[in-house]
Amino acid sequence: MDRVSSLPDEVLGHMLSFLSTKEAASTSVLSKRWRTMFLLVATLDLDYEPNPINYDRRNFMDFVESLLSLQGNSPIKKFALKSNLGDGLGNVDPNRVQRWICDVLKRGVVDLDVFITFRGNSSPLPSMIFKSNTLVKLRLGRGFTIQLSDDVFLPMLKTLSLESAYVDGDHDAIEILLPRCPVLEELVVEEKRWVHWCGSVSSPSLKRLCIRSFNIPIISVDVPNLVYLELSCIFGSKYANVNLDSLVEARLNLWVEETRIKELRNGSVHLNPDDMLDLINGIRHVRVLHLSSDALELLYFSCQELPMFDNLVHLSIESDMKRGWQILPLLIKNSPNLETLIFKGLKHYKTKNCGDVCVCYQYKNIPSCLSSSRVKVLEISGYQGKKRELNQMKHFLKKLSCLELVKIRPEEKGNNLQVTIDMFLGASSKWKIQVM
Repeated sequence: MDRVSSLPDEVLGHMLSFLSTKEAASTSVLSKRWRTMFLLVATLDLDYEPNPINYDRRNFMDFVESLLSLQGNSPIKKFALKSNLGDGLGNVDPNRVQRWICDVLKRGVVDLDVFITFRGNSSPLPSMIFKSNTLVKLRLGRGFTIQLSDDVFLPMLKTLSLESAYVDGDHDAIEILLPRCPVLEELVVEEKRWVHWCGSVSSPSLKRLCIRSFNIPIISVDVPNLVYLELSCIFGSKYANVNLDSLVEARLNLWVEETRIKELRNGSVHLNPDDMLDLINGIRHVRVLHLSSDALELLYFSCQELPMFDNLVHLSIESDMKRGWQILPLLIKNSPNLETLIFKGLKHYKTKNCGDVCVCYQYKNIPSCLSSSRVKVLEISGYQGKKRELNQMKHFLKKLSCLELVKIRPEEKGNNLQVTIDMFLGASSKWKIQVM
């Protein structure tokens, strides 16, 4: 007996909402009972990947149009449209896409995700997007031009993501939008194609902020209730008016050109400590900190002194053979409550300033920052078991006096990894070893 088909329509519609729209529509061939059941789905996730051999652009467009028409005025929770419709195989009239957006907005859509690539000039987004009383989550990227009027207001919006979107006019879109989103909690800004963003973010309600900046001279963040910050920026921006009093977790994905790093190392160029000072002081109260390999070395050249990171309990480091660990000894020393230390790879640029954190150079009769550290958990990912990595691991195990657990995430299993594990197990019974 088909017990599933005997369930109420509302239950079946809810079940189908967990499938992609294409999969949900395919259930229409099961039986007469299922023929129109997918029309009850309140979540439409339309991800179109054109096939150059069997190009079905019109079929896809017709399917979306028919689906929305058959659903009528039924409520809709989420509408996601992701596609490379302008991929060179033929253009699509953006007016049709605009009609779809207007349709779901009238039906009270809560989550709107539009990420489209058109060939040629971008098309204006429907202005009613920025006057919605139902939108809670909005993601816009590519394909359309954002035009903002004076009556913009999004009273329910909690998540806003503007990725590679083009803003028409000479106004600052973020400056206009933030005051008109009174309950906004999460903001993602990617300004690669933006020509008018001053780099300033100010909001009392914001809790999560992600900035992907490529050419912003000054970045200002006045967000006193922020708990999560992610900065993915080409190095060169200055940070000013940083207010991050409630910050719990920070992820600094700074990167810099290879030539600039070489110039910093040989002393032909110098960084102004004031450029990074506000940012460093702004993140000093975090409990969780993630640093890219570039960010780690840039901290060294930006400031010879660091504030105390008294609340830091979790530190994650990305390693790269071309980037050094010069600031790491001071960072560990200034983190007296650090308990978890994660290295994404153990490769790094050799330098005398790495101190006793690594085995590049052995310093005798110098107090070890590792020995005084309270680190209990050491995690190594991308481990290959090579001789240099093995020596580095021995160094950690010897110096970290409070160590209780060692986690290893190997790049691939092999004899080198087994030798390492055998060495760990034979060295001491006080450590627990986990191979992830």
